[in-house]
Amino acid sequence: MSDVGARFEGLAKEWEEHCAAHREASNPYVFLNHPSFEALVALGRPAVPLIVERYREGSVFWGAALRRITGVTTFGDGVVGNLDATRRGWLKWWDENKAGFSGRAS
Repeated sequence: MSDVGARFEGLAKEWEEHCAAHREASNPYVFLNHPSFEALVALGRPAVPLIVERYREGSVFWGAALRRITGVTTFGDGVVGNLDATRRGWLKWWDENKAGFSGRAS
């Protein structure tokens, strides 16, 4: 596992735990207001393939991280709206754009 991959795994676990602990929050932005989310975004483009893989499985707001890293706003802010449609949109986007991302950690 690369350095980015190892860092990502630890941060993702921390952020997912934060999201689970606040799942009843009425303000969805509480999920993004956490140091682990900021640190995940700071990993930048090398984290995108890892985020997409996590997004395929999980229910946290990975679309918000993808939006912040890629600058793609087509799918909204990743926190409000139809989150299933948002996920499908991002996964389709990934299928069309993954060739532009390198440094995939495994």
